[in-house]
Amino acid sequence: MVASVPRSVREGDAEPARARALVSRDGVVYAWNAALELLSGRDEASVRGRSLAELVVPLEPRAIPDPASFVPGMSWSGTVAVPGCERQPPRVLVADIRRAADSDELRLTFAPPHVPQRLATVETSTRDQSCLDEQRLELVLSSMPGFVYTLDRDLVFTSSVGAGLAALNLKPNELVGMSVLDMWGVRDPSYEPLACHLRCLAGSATETYQDVCVGRSIEYRLRPLYDPDGNVAGILSTGFDVTEREHAREEQAKLTAQLRQAQKMEAIGRLAGGVAHDFNNLLTCIMGNLTLAGEQIERDSRVSRYLGGASAAAESAATLTRQLLAFGRKQVIEPRAVNLSTLIERVKGMLERLIGESIRFETACAEDLWHVRADPGQLEQVLVNLIVNARDAITGHGEIRVETRNVETSDPDAPVPGPPTPGRYVLLTVRDTGRGMSDVVRSKLFEPFFTTKETGAGTGLGLATVYGAVQQNGGTITVDSALGQGATFRIFLPCVEAEPAMLEEREPALMPPSSRALGGNETILLVEDEPLVLDLAHCTLEQLGYNVIPCASADEALRRLPEFAGRVDLLVTDVVMPRMNGRELASRVASLKPGIAVLFSSGYGEDIIAKQGVLDAGLYFIGKPYRPGEFAAKVRGILDQRTGSGSAAQAS
Repeated sequence: MVASVPRSVREGDAEPARARALVSRDGVVYAWNAALELLSGRDEASVRGRSLAELVVPLEPRAIPDPASFVPGMSWSGTVAVPGCERQPPRVLVADIRRAADSDELRLTFAPPHVPQRLATVETSTRDQSCLDEQRLELVLSSMPGFVYTLDRDLVFTSSVGAGLAALNLKPNELVGMSVLDMWGVRDPSYEPLACHLRCLAGSATETYQDVCVGRSIEYRLRPLYDPDGNVAGILSTGFDVTEREHAREEQAKLTAQLRQAQKMEAIGRLAGGVAHDFNNLLTCIMGNLTLAGEQIERDSRVSRYLGGASAAAESAATLTRQLLAFGRKQVIEPRAVNLSTLIERVKGMLERLIGESIRFETACAEDLWHVRADPGQLEQVLVNLIVNARDAITGHGEIRVETRNVETSDPDAPVPGPPTPGRYVLLTVRDTGRGMSDVVRSKLFEPFFTTKETGAGTGLGLATVYGAVQQNGGTITVDSALGQGATFRIFLPCVEAEPAMLEEREPALMPPSSRALGGNETILLVEDEPLVLDLAHCTLEQLGYNVIPCASADEALRRLPEFAGRVDLLVTDVVMPRMNGRELASRVASLKPGIAVLFSSGYGEDIIAKQGVLDAGLYFIGKPYRPGEFAAKVRGILDQRTGSGSAAQAS
């Protein structure tokens, strides 16, 4: 049952200027005075008996408590919207809801937003107030970074103001009288900007879209404008220049993609290096035993041919593992000062033979080129792989050009993109006139086993090797290419600030003995945790006459070493072993046997002896897989050098 309406509310005799309503404890409206009818645009007949939740929608704060939960003296205040009748727009009002201490009903008081409930008499005339409001609005719009425009129902501009118009080469209200249809030159309703305007004219509360105007990205927000009868009379739109924001988003997306690519390449490199480590141990055994078996077989027998085929396959597998290690920056290298121009001239003849006669090969090497610190053999490998890749990209006749020059990243002529950090670099450029590549191919170009060649025509490790080698030597590689426009590879290597002569000082090269036998009678402590490799190395050294102490672990080596009171001439140890690595073992052995020489062996460029694959100074190293002859020559060379120089290489 609807409660009776108090006379003070019905007649407004208490405070006739105040817009008020009454609501029962069950949330039903049963009184709506004349002042509230004028303020809200709804008469009492249209609201009487309806729920409060239908007629008063809270905007701030968001929730109105349940009417039944109001206790005596409790109140709620906030901004609300009262839906208009039929097509009239909602009215935004400030509401105060409270329950008096002596009553069960809720009393609602409404006022226009930002207007005191007890409004003083305004002395200024309506015309003067309107003029002031227009000035305020113009001042606000002229100082805002964007712009505002209004359209009628025919999509003709009725106003356009705002400081943001200047960026579009427009003056305030310059567009008035022009149709947006004529400005766009499009009348297709599926065109997104036009579709947004049409939906707004149909009553859509808010429409947003983004478009480009005179090279600037503009974000538009559209709202309908209503006439006094509640009909959509036009559109009000704001526009903001978001060009810089979009550029920032693009840059962020680019950096995120680069980070993900770097993380992916690093993960693949770790995986490749781990596989190569274990596989190199196996290859050492395979290649060693094939070599030893081949020495026992007559050269003209069929078994010898079979062994030769297996040996060739093992050598190919060893090449693959070396390429994997190069990609993962785990290949052990010995860098020194290198002049790229000199290196290119030295290998130019070999590169020309690789290319063939149908492709023109040109070089443009700077004479005053700075030096870089790198492994010469690795740089030759980089050149060969890039030249072979360029050759394979050319069908028929074409050109490959190799250039070197000095670059400072602060120079305006420096190529973009370049190295991530500013400085002085030596730039190696390899250009070809081949078929080029798509963006998809370019994004995967340096990944191992990715190839565009036919099955069986390539391993996909050539450019992966280049990538790893450049990274290992502290450089950066970029590629520019498009389909049908060839490719340009640029390698930036940091130049050496010190004098080249200082950097070329290094341990004398250990050349395999040629004029003397590889055997000897020295005592060698051999430590290897892989049984098959241990047996092979033991057999190889023992056949050459050495006195060998084979040990399967570092603990065993330290336990057996005191048994040999005489001199131990050489420690040959694997680098990665359980409980104690080869570097730690060498230090312990050196404390017991001062002056002992050490040869490290590994199938992986561990940071124990080589940071990022760069061999620590003063260390001897042989990489797996190795053949018995190579191993014997390395051992003999170290022993001969030690005897000749009178000093041993220290492991610590």
